[in-house]
Amino acid sequence: MPSPVINITIHKQNTMQFRHVGAEHPIYSRVLELAKALVTHDGVDDMVTPDELLPSHASFLAILNATTAVLQHCGLHLSRLDPLSRQRTVCFTINLDHMVVNDVSVGSENISDFPLPISEDVLMELKDFVIGQVNEWKRDEESQRQKQETKWKQEQERRRADTIAFLRHLAKLDLVGPEVLGSNVPTDVCPLCSRDLVRCRVCGVHACENSTCQASSIVSVVACSYHDREFFCIPCATDHSPAAGQCPICSRWCCMAFLNGCVGQPEGVAQWRRGYNCSPHERFHPISDLSTDDRRLNHAHPPRIAPCQECVREGHASAWRRCNNNYCWSRSHNHMGDMICSDCAPGGQSCACSRTWICELCSADQSGTPFAQCPSCKAVYCRDWCAYIQTCIVCSSTRLCDDCIEEEPDVDIDAGQSRLRNPLFTEKCGICRQHICDACAPRMTKCSSCDHHYCTRCKLNEEWFSCKTCSNLMCKDCIRNWDDCRKCTDAKYPSHNMGCLPLFPTVY
Repeated sequence: MPSPVINITIHKQNTMQFRHVGAEHPIYSRVLELAKALVTHDGVDDMVTPDELLPSHASFLAILNATTAVLQHCGLHLSRLDPLSRQRTVCFTINLDHMVVNDVSVGSENISDFPLPISEDVLMELKDFVIGQVNEWKRDEESQRQKQETKWKQEQERRRADTIAFLRHLAKLDLVGPEVLGSNVPTDVCPLCSRDLVRCRVCGVHACENSTCQASSIVSVVACSYHDREFFCIPCATDHSPAAGQCPICSRWCCMAFLNGCVGQPEGVAQWRRGYNCSPHERFHPISDLSTDDRRLNHAHPPRIAPCQECVREGHASAWRRCNNNYCWSRSHNHMGDMICSDCAPGGQSCACSRTWICELCSADQSGTPFAQCPSCKAVYCRDWCAYIQTCIVCSSTRLCDDCIEEEPDVDIDAGQSRLRNPLFTEKCGICRQHICDACAPRMTKCSSCDHHYCTRCKLNEEWFSCKTCSNLMCKDCIRNWDDCRKCTDAKYPSHNMGCLPLFPTVY
């Protein structure tokens, strides 16, 4: 189970701030003492177990005045955790201002508020804890406010210095008089045309946004077609690591966040160390760090800007492709990459559904590609999207594709030969959802609660836990909600059918 924490909610007007402390905090033992005292007072015999009423299910509440931020209410909620459904139900609401308890559990409608059944020192310690958390939050808020104010002042000073540099440039060209450098001169409009001054997002240099103004010729800027107020000076937009780029088809300028490019195919296969996707996470989330030092590679051409997203949607970028291998050479540049131009993509390999394409260099080693070949017709399918074929993620055994199974002649063959031609697939990995054949399934790790199998690769990347009773392995999705596996829970609570509960983790 996750490490227990005590939550603190600070409510001020329409905002809520959440804080928490761990079980190592001294207040944890005090809340546990209070919980046990309330259980004893309430006469509930089956709630004294730590699984049902713990400080980890406690939540302090502090309500502050919207104007003065003075603490107006201080309370504590204690919840009961059902061992089967794992649902929390508030049992006691404690007013730490008046030191009374309100029993809100089921069947307690006729129970009046009663004093807290613990010593006054413990009560004051609980209230002082809340006051201390509120004061600490106020200090953090004040520190953040001061940092933001200092940052804002520095930004304003830098903007004014950049504007003064722009005005001095105008004065040197005799476009304006020296009086424009006075302290009361507006720093956000052009002195020639009174239009707004814009600044480069990278270097901060100022320029006039009016293209017909004489001042606009001093510094040329381009605007991002996706952002209204994002401008870049020409040097920053065209340097070695540009902040913006120009679409080669529509000629519009865009931020690099909306552009991709081709970095150029490495010259010589020996220079580039091939790698392949090794987990489902990498197939859907691009990697940020590669083992290959791309700066030492020689590329066929300098980086080229790919068409913008609008041109891609309109179908004007058909000559550009994207390799489905996240370790491809085209993805080695974090600031620009993952597209392959027509000069670098003359070949490659596609699957039958045409949704997966691997470039020529990545497809040189068939053992690492996400493709599967039908043993009969030799058609190539991808393992991510093609539903016509099934391949074991462990041993790579592949059954015939659906077309070959339908066309296979109805002749008598022995069972061994049938299994060799068409291995059975009844299991899938609980994480990557890849098929596992019946021959490999018994050797795979299995969660004792949800019965999902896990392939070797996902098992190594997954964090595993144990059942609190029998110590059998449990996956993190099951241990997040249950301390015991299905078998042990059924034994502890025979009157409940655990099979009807949502035990299975999310299917990816």
